[in-house]
Amino acid sequence: MIVLLSYDYPPNDGGISRLVAELTKGLLKLGQEVKVVTVEDNGRAGPLRPEVTTAEVASRGWMRHLATLRSIQSVPSEAKLIASVWNPEGTLAWIAGRSSNLWIMAHGNEVMPYPSGLRFGLKKWLRGRVLAAAKGVICNSRYTEGLVKVACPSARTVVIPLGVDVSRFSCSTEKASAREQFGLPERGRIVLSVSRLNSYKGHDTVLRALASLPAAEREELHYVVAGKGEHLSALKALAKELEISGQVHWLGFVGEADLPLLYRSADLFVLCTREDSRGRGVEGFGLVFLEAQAAGIPVLGTRAGGIPDAIKEGRGGWLVQPDDIEALRNKLSELASGHEKFEMQGIEARRRAESECTWDVYVDKFCEILELQPGTVGATAASNLGVLKDV
Repeated sequence: MIVLLSYDYPPNDGGISRLVAELTKGLLKLGQEVKVVTVEDNGRAGPLRPEVTTAEVASRGWMRHLATLRSIQSVPSEAKLIASVWNPEGTLAWIAGRSSNLWIMAHGNEVMPYPSGLRFGLKKWLRGRVLAAAKGVICNSRYTEGLVKVACPSARTVVIPLGVDVSRFSCSTEKASAREQFGLPERGRIVLSVSRLNSYKGHDTVLRALASLPAAEREELHYVVAGKGEHLSALKALAKELEISGQVHWLGFVGEADLPLLYRSADLFVLCTREDSRGRGVEGFGLVFLEAQAAGIPVLGTRAGGIPDAIKEGRGGWLVQPDDIEALRNKLSELASGHEKFEMQGIEARRRAESECTWDVYVDKFCEILELQPGTVGATAASNLGVLKDV
């Protein structure tokens, strides 16, 4: 039996929720016996939960943790436990004495170094103990693995890059029709960003690069921003200051069901994330880059966090340094001047997603790793993933 412990689960629509749901469906498809321990959904709207045995606990408060502990203790001792994050799910499995068969998933932000101070010192100590006790830590990128090793040098780690539902992002709608449904201009090239509007996401870099273009090129481009967050007012003010408000379209939050159509409207996906160590902000992998590639859209990201594992240079995308306005401006200038190169890269992006980045590939690798003992190498898993890294 495999027991997935995740408070972040549908109907939530974030990256961890999506990951756990896809892993659940993939394990079921392979005939695995699966149980999910998660919070009650309370009838909220959002993505549907997979049809699987589910133990629901209170949505908040200490009763939630107590109920989770009871659920963990009720499953057979040989069951494999998968915690979607180290805390609280992984911590509760550790408290329950089930670390010997516990795998913890690592995503990025939650394993970044803590600031100094007593409160963070206690969290640092706890995180080290939980990660060290686990049978393995499954990281979404090489960057995240590095963070785990800093947080806990003795952790046994492996990297499995995330996957994407390629069929879901295959949208047959005409580009003009997709744009019309979002109220976007039919003419010109669309540069798209989809993310929460946090300062470290780098939307300001795109605005400054767009503003630096000659007027004739700038007028060929439209920057479409999907997402909400505390940085929205500052970004709108910057666009006004740069005198490009007419070229920027703020869509607000776009739900999961509408994302394939939104990607279809675009000519280039851009997210210029920077690492914010003080605010503990980072792109541990960047699932949106895979979504755009699956939709046949070329992508441009930064050499920051785990993004280089989501984008392969020249195979459907490009990488630039964080805050490199000039490099981004040059790419936008190319897009404004002609789209043939970008269409070809979009085709290559789709090919890469289909061959290397499906959820089936992810789940297959996950299952291989679950059969390994810490520190050993299974032939098939080793050929795909390397070895569990132990010290």
